[in-house]
This record gives sequence, structure tokens and C-alpha cells, in this order.
Amino acid sequence: MAELLLLMLIGILLLTVYILYRTSDKRGLYFALVIFNITTFILSFKIIEILKMNINLGIVPYLGTLSILYIFIIKYGKKEIKELEKISLYVNILTAIFLVIMNYFVPALTETISINIKDTFIYNYKLMIAYPIFMFLSQYLSVKLYLFVNDIQNNKSICILLTYIITALLYTVIFYMISYINVLSIKHSIYIGISSYIIGLLITIIYLIFINYLTRSKKVIKWLILP
Repeated sequence: MAELLLLMLIGILLLTVYILYRTSDKRGLYFALVIFNITTFILSFKIIEILKMNINLGIVPYLGTLSILYIFIIKYGKKEIKELEKISLYVNILTAIFLVIMNYFVPALTETISINIKDTFIYNYKLMIAYPIFMFLSQYLSVKLYLFVNDIQNNKSICILLTYIITALLYTVIFYMISYINVLSIKHSIYIGISSYIIGLLITIIYLIFINYLTRSKKVIKWLILP
């Protein structure tokens, strides 16, 4: 069941990028990046079992953010990548602030909701602090490594796979190990990171097929582009 939900989430994310890109071109990728960053932050609190491995669900939209950056580089070059990275950083910082503020709101329905939300922040505050930092660093390093490898080997598939193999360790193993200190054992945190890393490689291959398809096609639905 969890595997099916994971595939559905991947499908929804890819469909989101496809529709936004086809209807709004470059602006659609900007909008998709904002959506994916917020989704990654929210899902980073969720751990699920996939193929008998515990993974952090945030890995799915996280790889989506990298895919958007790759698509942007391939389609439009690296000129505006710094702006995209800044947008990601600002969105993640603001999301963290909003989540913290939400913790102090008086519940409108039941006190149980307040307790659940409060517990979420008490046990995951390190994740909220670390997330914007690690997200920015991993996106920044992913772009730098992609461009470096691309200068040596002009093959986007090889560039994307090598970039993931190297830089995803920063976001998975190290990030989860720091985020779950005093919540989970270091051994369990590393296990979640490695499991997420392995499943992430499979997801990267799916995203790679999508990236190759999207970047080969030049057609944009002009009549749906916003003025």
C-alpha cells in the first residue's frame, strides 16, 4: 500500500511540473519549485516503510526540486540558477517560520489538535532549523557538481546520476542524522538516511526519464500561458 502511495505521489509531482511548464514555460518552473520546496519541508516530518526500509518521505519532492533545477539548466542555461536557489532558501526559511508560529495558535476545533501540533514541533525543532540550511547547500552543490560534470562529460543522464550519487549523501545520511539527534538513535538515523538514499536513487531514475522527455520537447501550450 505504501509503495502505491509513493508512486502516486511521484506521479502527482511529475504531473504538476508537466502542466506548469506546458502552460507557463519558465514561470511554471519557478512556481513548481516553490510548491516542491514547501512540500518537501512538510513531508520531511513523515517516515514511511518502502520495500521493508524506513525512509523519509521528503526525499520524493526533494528530488523533484533538483529535477526542476536540471530542467532549467538544460532548457535555459545557468544564468538564472542563482535566483532559483535564492527563492528556494527564502521559501524554506519562511515555511519554517510559519510552522513555528502555527504552534502558538489556539486550536479552533479541539485541544487534541494543539497537543499533536505542539508535540510535532517539540520533537522535530532540529529538523526545522537544519532543513533550510541543508536544502540550500544540497541544491547549491548539486548545481555546481552538475555543471562541473557536464563540462567534462556532456551527457545529462550521466551528470544527473553522478550528481545524485555524490551530493544526495549530504541531504540524506548527514541531514537525518543531525535532525533526529535525541529523537532516534544515531544508528537508526543513519539507517533512515541510507534507506532514503537507496530509494532516492530509484526515484532519480524515474525523474531522469521525465527530464529527458520534457527537455527534448519544445512545444508549449501558448493559449494557456498567463498574460
